Amino acid sequence: MTDSERKVHRIIFNHNQVKGQHTKYNNLLKFTGKTLKELDKVLDALVEKKLIWWDKGKTKDVVIREK
Repeated sequence: MTDSERKVHRIIFNHNQVKGQHTKYNNLLKFTGKTLKELDKVLDALVEKKLIWWDKGKTKDVVIREK
C-alpha cells in the first residue's frame, strides 16, 4: 500500500470510527488536498484491494469494508 493509499484509508477508517458515518468524497478532497484525478486513482486502488467500497457513479460516500 502506498503512502497516499494509507493516508486516505486512515482518514476513511477514523471518520467511520469517530463519527460513525460514511466519509463523503468532497471531504476527502478537502482532507487530503489531492486533485480529482489523484483521489480517484487512490480510491480505485483501495477498491481493488477490497479495503473500501466506492462507486463514483452511484454515490459520493466512501465506505470502509468490514472484514
